[in-house]
Amino acid sequence: MTNKGLLASDLTISRAEHVLLEGAELELAPSTITYLYGENGSGKTSLMRCLSGLLQADSGKIYWNGQPITSLDSEYFQDLIFLAHALSMKAELTILENLSFYARLRGIKDPKSLIDDATSQLGIAQLQNRRFAELSAGQQHKVALCRLVIEPAKIWILDEPFVNLDKATRHWLALLIQEFAKQGGTVLFTSHHEIEELAIDQRIGIEH
Repeated sequence: MTNKGLLASDLTISRAEHVLLEGAELELAPSTITYLYGENGSGKTSLMRCLSGLLQADSGKIYWNGQPITSLDSEYFQDLIFLAHALSMKAELTILENLSFYARLRGIKDPKSLIDDATSQLGIAQLQNRRFAELSAGQQHKVALCRLVIEPAKIWILDEPFVNLDKATRHWLALLIQEFAKQGGTVLFTSHHEIEELAIDQRIGIEH
């Protein structure tokens, strides 16, 4: 199937009876990088959670490859990696155990070599058997970023992916995102700062 990208039509999202977005339109084409920006509380994370199927919109439709995501859930979610600001890792499990769990959800039966490669790229290979709770904030974030190397996907939705990263790792991530888009991937990300290394195709602002 030809990848037609993600389309959101006439989206309205509210929280605690406060309307965050009303009648929003969004198109994320293949091979593009989209920067989503706005003040804290403007609705960026709510929009990302909605696009990732974790939050129900009050109204509107979301389409993946021309089909509503509600009618092809398993296909869409196999194509999607959503990295939230909350990293969705089990504190009591090791790096290896956490990443193995996500890899096996994608049907990867023996992910050890992939995990070795990803953790080596991010300089945390020696920590694979350490529990997630024992890591620093920067190390924890690197563990989450390993998913982008290990898991196959066609769309990345990334909430503050550059936070808590050193300069070298920010550069590494920018190159990874660019390569993913070059290979036909779709990227939506938020950041408090412009990322100079990224060639951004479109910028979408959300007013508070």
